[in-house]
Amino acid sequence: MTYNNSVLVGNWSEERLKNERPLAISGTYVLFGFNVQVVASDMPAKKSAAGDKPQYGLALSSLVSERQVDYMQNINDGCLMTLSPIVTPCCRNTFVILSTRDESIRGQKMNYGDEFLLRAENYGDPEAPPLYVRYTPEGVPGPADRMPIRLSAIKDTNCRWTTVPLLPCNRLEGLGSSIKTGARLIIKNCVADKSLCVMNQSWMQTFFGPECGVTCRNYIDIHKRFTAENIFTLVSDVETKKMA
Repeated sequence: MTYNNSVLVGNWSEERLKNERPLAISGTYVLFGFNVQVVASDMPAKKSAAGDKPQYGLALSSLVSERQVDYMQNINDGCLMTLSPIVTPCCRNTFVILSTRDESIRGQKMNYGDEFLLRAENYGDPEAPPLYVRYTPEGVPGPADRMPIRLSAIKDTNCRWTTVPLLPCNRLEGLGSSIKTGARLIIKNCVADKSLCVMNQSWMQTFFGPECGVTCRNYIDIHKRFTAENIFTLVSDVETKKMA
């Protein structure tokens, strides 16, 4: 094998996907056309020793597996979505939130009940076709640990998502009101009418450490309230703060 200046040495693929991107967490509204993170803020990120302060927060992230890295240098069609304890904004956990009515809308506040797309940010290859977070509904009952959310170059109705307020008493009155970043809410797939959820019993080892599965399923207690597995927040970027 001949090595030259174009040969990349070391963990270059992992480092490419971990390039940090600055975000502002609170004090603003979610705006169409800007970057967001989708974070399960109420879920413990890892087991903590007795007396240690627990770490919370799992960020929706795209995953290039150890098999894919041999022929794939960037995120691509079919990449699995996971929930990662690494919540630092980077390429693999940053998405552009787009209105399904008009993807060119930029700077308009997103309201509860609005349908939206999550487009992955491919900084490694900006000219590549856009990739969207897509949920594939089950045709027949499948295994409980099946992970049906992936990045897809196919933009169809399965890529559509919406939000509802967390508390049952606010779900009717809250529809149509603007969403603040950092607000705890429920994200639903528009086709399946199921909520994005943490597969807390399905952890896997990846290049980036242990990560959790993600699917669409409703976890509701006896009071008809969603449990921590379904609770997410949208974290928006610094440009949103400047425009608010």
